[in-house]
Amino acid sequence: MPEPRLSLTFTCTVTDCSTRSTHEFARKSYEKGIVIVECPGCKNRHLIADHLGWFKESTQDGKLKTVEDLVRAKGEKVRRGTVGGGGDIEYTPE
Repeated sequence: MPEPRLSLTFTCTVTDCSTRSTHEFARKSYEKGIVIVECPGCKNRHLIADHLGWFKESTQDGKLKTVEDLVRAKGEKVRRGTVGGGGDIEYTPE
């Protein structure tokens, strides 16, 4: 049985980039490990999840573990959906 996958669609917020892209990763990594994705436009790497505490400076000393937590802490919106038993997470800056 294949491992459940998640996908994330977001618009890069790096200055002068604004590339919109979709990335797929293992649900287990998102919920228990670390996920970093690379923007195809500017090649910047974005932290999506850190449950191992490797990037404490980016996650308010490890309190905010996922991109959803980080975005909500900024007062912005995250949309979640379900596709084929997996999950989608979408972030669009307002």
